[in-house]
Amino acid sequence: MPKLSDEQTAQRRSRILDAAERCFSRDGFHGSTMQAICKEAGISAGALYLYFASKEALIEGLTSRDRDEILAQFAQASGEGDFLGAVGALLQNCILGQPKDKAKLCIEIGAEATRNPAIAQTMSRFDAEIRGSIRHLIAQAQAAGAIDPQAPLDDIVVAMALVGDGLFWRRAVDPSFDPVRAMPQIMTMIAALVRPKISSNLEPAS
Repeated sequence: MPKLSDEQTAQRRSRILDAAERCFSRDGFHGSTMQAICKEAGISAGALYLYFASKEALIEGLTSRDRDEILAQFAQASGEGDFLGAVGALLQNCILGQPKDKAKLCIEIGAEATRNPAIAQTMSRFDAEIRGSIRHLIAQAQAAGAIDPQAPLDDIVVAMALVGDGLFWRRAVDPSFDPVRAMPQIMTMIAALVRPKISSNLEPAS
């Protein structure tokens, strides 16, 4: 059997993760078998186990992939000049702009983490890295004077993480949820926490 190139290996790994994501979102963690994931991916069991030894390993792979994508979004964001603009873009790109099945998958993984120690550890690492990125964004804005430097950093990190969790949950379970309508209120709450310093170039009326 010819050896796969690095690009082919990455493509196959990505295909397996895509298939696992569809299965977990549709049938749940326990409703998805490794055989079903093989069928979804169009590969043999031997090929699947070459990359992922278990469903827990698949969850870790999915979580790592999502983490990398989210951290890339944070790397592009900057809270130095327009903190609320950066936060709004992150919420849109990382949560609201994602397919609804992504929200369902996050809820499924979170629920399984309450029963499965391996997945709980995976989620804990993911959560710590995302919160670290939120903290860096806020600290950056505080240092630049874009938001109140006295605002309680760690408390705001927790609150913003809860906002993200809540948006994922609401998108997953509420078909009537309208994120466009909710966003102004969400941004108002975040603004109340960080008290941004808004500059204006408008001349006073004469």
